[in-house]
Amino acid sequence: MFNKNKKLLLLALVVQQSAAVTFENVTVALGIDMPHFANKMSTGIAAADFDNNGYVDLYLTGYDYDSKLYFNDGQSFIENSQLIVPDLSGERCGSVAAADFDNDGWQDIYVACWGNNYLLHNQQGNGFVDITTSSGTDHLERTEAVSWGDLNNDGLLDLVLGVTPLSGTPDLNDPNDLDHVFFNNGDLTFTDIYGVLDPVEISRSTLALVLTDIDMDNDLDIYFANDKHQVNVMLRNDGPGCGGWCFTNVAGAQGSDHSAYCMGVAVGDYDNDLDWDLSYSSIDEHILLQNTHTNTEPIFSSVAQSAGVNISTGYGWSTLLFDTDNDGWEDMYLATTGGAPQPVSNHLFHNNQNGTFSDITATSGVEDIHPTEGAAWLDYDQDGRLDLTVGRFNLNYQFLKNSTVNNQHWIGFKLRGGADVNRDAIGSKIIVTDALGNSQMRELRAGESRGSNNEKILHFGLGNASSVSAQIIWPNGYQQSIDQVAADQYIQLVYPVYDHIFTHQFE
Repeated sequence: MFNKNKKLLLLALVVQQSAAVTFENVTVALGIDMPHFANKMSTGIAAADFDNNGYVDLYLTGYDYDSKLYFNDGQSFIENSQLIVPDLSGERCGSVAAADFDNDGWQDIYVACWGNNYLLHNQQGNGFVDITTSSGTDHLERTEAVSWGDLNNDGLLDLVLGVTPLSGTPDLNDPNDLDHVFFNNGDLTFTDIYGVLDPVEISRSTLALVLTDIDMDNDLDIYFANDKHQVNVMLRNDGPGCGGWCFTNVAGAQGSDHSAYCMGVAVGDYDNDLDWDLSYSSIDEHILLQNTHTNTEPIFSSVAQSAGVNISTGYGWSTLLFDTDNDGWEDMYLATTGGAPQPVSNHLFHNNQNGTFSDITATSGVEDIHPTEGAAWLDYDQDGRLDLTVGRFNLNYQFLKNSTVNNQHWIGFKLRGGADVNRDAIGSKIIVTDALGNSQMRELRAGESRGSNNEKILHFGLGNASSVSAQIIWPNGYQQSIDQVAADQYIQLVYPVYDHIFTHQFE
């Protein structure tokens, strides 16, 4: 005789199993064959739509192996690296970030190589050409981090480089040893403004950086995550002045100046309280800083231990905050190398929606003891489930498809700027709110994690909500509201905003 309690238990197990986060290694099936070997510098991943066919592509760096450009046709990736001119064969390349810096509607690439960097200008789908020297963005030291953002809100994307000197010890009198900020002049050239920055603040062996509006005042600030226990730096963007532009290090006042061997950084709102929290990796620890702000001034508290995301062995590298199962809460991915006496696997922590996380590595399909550095999330097939590309150090790249099966809803936004908003709309923020008043916030960025950039979409898991209202805050501060947006679609929003908002539903 069948026991009723057993039946209920089996039903519960089926529901729980169907809702489990699941990633599947589909690297070979998708046509990706990218090796990596290096004794220095990171694996690098740029996720962007380089050919404007509506699907996100991949640019992957190999250091001792040639970098490769893969185009996505919606079903697989096709290598087409011959479109890069000049041929970068033999260049030892690592960190990379893609963005449309000249607002022509085509994604460009900035890639950091050993002793040389390259700005590759997209010729509107007819290949890429090297304009590094003419643009004024060449750099001769070891660049470990690349990020794009419009720091002065002039509608043009600026470039920030995080530097770790080849000598290991920064020389304050050598500009090549310092982190750099390049302002975009709008004519395919840039102006290096490192001279207005305090050399002490930008000479700390940076391995990761991110541009984010940490204080929600509608301009992008710069967070440098530094190696070798050189305290992290949060440069608050204070606008014009100071001989050009003013930045003030407020890391100490905010509590974001943690001293560690920082390797990767992610910004998100894991507790859904509509401010930015910080996650960054290190050796033998992981740091999670919860923003417990007063008014708009961020105040950070270290909560990794109580949140259940601290690991005590191995080297942490890339860290990501993204919603793996569309339940409306950001989960955490951590790439690792090393570990003793046993190698440490990469980790995936599931958000418990109460300030804590559960380690679901073993059951999720991301478990891998091979050394991993770079990582980026993207939605290659536009099914609303965020996938992972990971760079396995001295081995190869892998593509992990998110094959999670559940009934959770989602929505995604693709933004396009114009006029005084950069074409990529980097720096935009969106807040979505469901019928029960539950809100989430995302920000559009180009370059974080470890040597990589995620796809330029704003993705929200919605749980059971079938529609939401959305508040868009464009980089220039203009706010736009949309009511009753149906779930389970990507919507494109265009600035300037007219009476009839152009939206497009992506299948």
